[in-house]
Amino acid sequence: MLRLSLALSLLPLFTLGCAHAGPILTGPTVELALDSGHPEERPLTPAKPFELLMRMDPAMPAYLPRRLRLLLAQPGHLVLTLYATTPEGQPGAPLLTLDRHYDAAFTSTGKDGKWIVERLALPVERAPIWVGLSSPGDDGGDVRLWASSNDSGSVFARDPDPATPLSAGKQPRTPMVRLEVSPAP
Repeated sequence: MLRLSLALSLLPLFTLGCAHAGPILTGPTVELALDSGHPEERPLTPAKPFELLMRMDPAMPAYLPRRLRLLLAQPGHLVLTLYATTPEGQPGAPLLTLDRHYDAAFTSTGKDGKWIVERLALPVERAPIWVGLSSPGDDGGDVRLWASSNDSGSVFARDPDPATPLSAGKQPRTPMVRLEVSPAP
C-alpha cells in the first residue's frame, strides 16, 4: 500500500517531465520594445502587398530570438513575418512566417496586460531582424494592433514597388510588438 501511495504521489512529477510543450527557456533574456509602453491608437494593419516593418536590433554580437509578443486591439487575420537583414541594412530573406486568425478572445483593452505570445524557432542571429505585419485582406476581418504614438524611427510601411526606398514609408506610430531574445552561447 505504501508503494502505491508513493507511486501516486510521484505521478505528477513524471507527467511534468514528459510534457511536450517545448524547450524550457534558460539563461538571461532581454525584451526589445520600440513603443513607449502606452497603447493609444488602433491603426489598421496594412493589407498585402503592403507591409508594416519594424527593425529590431538587440545590439548583441549573437542572439537567439525566443518569443514575439503583441497586443491585439481588434480580431482578424494577421501575418507576421520575420526577416533577416541584408548587408545594406534592409529587410532580406524571410526567416519565419506565422499566419494567424485571432478571434475576439485574444483582444486586449490596451490596459489589461493581455498579450499574445508566439514562441519562435529560429537559429542564432548576428544582425538585426525585421518583423513584418500584414493582413491578407480576406474575410478574416480588419485586424488591428495597439500602437503608441511615439515615432521610434524603426517602423516603416513597405511599398510593393521595390524602387521605393524604405525610408519613404517611415511611420509616426509604433505597434505594441515585443521581441524577446537571449544571448547566444
